[in-house]
Amino acid sequence: MKRNFLYLAAVTVVALALVFIVTPTDEPSGRSAVNQLLLPAIAAEINAVDRVEIVTAGETTVATLVRQGDAWQVEQMDGYRADWPKLQKLLAALAQARVIEAKTDKPEYYARLGVEDISAEDAGGVLVRLGVGGQFTGILIGKAAEGRKGQYVRLQDSTASALVDQQFEVPKETLAWADSQIIDINASQVAEVEIIHPASERVLVTKVSADETDFELEGLPAGREVKSSWAVNSLGSVFSLLNMQSVRPADSVDWTNAVKLRLLTFSGMEILADLVQSGDEYLLRLHATHPAASVVHEDQGAAQEAGQATQNHGAGVEPQHAGDTGEKTAADLAKQAAGDVARQVEEINGKVEGWAYGITKAKYENMTRKPEDLLKPPASS
Repeated sequence: MKRNFLYLAAVTVVALALVFIVTPTDEPSGRSAVNQLLLPAIAAEINAVDRVEIVTAGETTVATLVRQGDAWQVEQMDGYRADWPKLQKLLAALAQARVIEAKTDKPEYYARLGVEDISAEDAGGVLVRLGVGGQFTGILIGKAAEGRKGQYVRLQDSTASALVDQQFEVPKETLAWADSQIIDINASQVAEVEIIHPASERVLVTKVSADETDFELEGLPAGREVKSSWAVNSLGSVFSLLNMQSVRPADSVDWTNAVKLRLLTFSGMEILADLVQSGDEYLLRLHATHPAASVVHEDQGAAQEAGQATQNHGAGVEPQHAGDTGEKTAADLAKQAAGDVARQVEEINGKVEGWAYGITKAKYENMTRKPEDLLKPPASS
């Protein structure tokens, strides 16, 4: 029994030795720079990066992100604004990445880590090319490590791969690199929504107060009932978390027969939309304004302050200015509210002006409802 055990042990040792000899190692022959920055030169000038290219299998460039002043744009989307938080996160991770472990420098094993050349049609990784003043550094982002922290990478001009201590979010779709949210107006902020079709069909839903739960359908025909409160209330959410499917310059679209939509918030902001279907695309353009919020006059505020001063004097109290106590008058608050709305309008227009957005069919159909879409069928006589 003891002899058999010693024999098995000897066989096992020999087998392990053979495996060690014939199995190629994933370690590079050169000395690894463990705990060193992956991109020390880039880390030192990360704020100078002015171009980022995202390249996938077959050397397909899915996104070219270019800095213009303080903003980033996506070249493949006519220069539409990029998703800066996502890009910022990637740049920060690349600048901070440190090598945990050196990996293979043998091309036949790159695919295991997802760092094979991006020219391969079945390449699993993503190439990120960082440009600074026309000079580029390419980093192949491979697979995330299994059962441990980090992700595999390889510099494009190097044979050695490495495991680094960061994980990178690098989408492979163009749209994912754009600021895809068009607008976000919560239904609780909405006072009314109006839809006007070219043939003059009109839908108007309203709420008197933000405290109300349901919208009312105005102009309900005699003897008819709404299909459901949900159908009516859904109009209040037309601009809630509205994301785009595509984007193009607005002047490239024929808006002649557009459906018009108007949304009014309780703050006095108005969002105007044109909607058209072009082939299998559903397109939208927006413009924000604040007609109600802008009706705040200086003479109204002065009249209110004069009235308050007279009241205080009659009660034997010395009149004080709002600035003396830190308190704000009703006129001050109204002006501040109007200013807040004006800034919101400016921010929205700064983003959407000049653009036509592709939206989903479901969103388009909800924004272009007709009266009959909201009503139960007429009762049979």
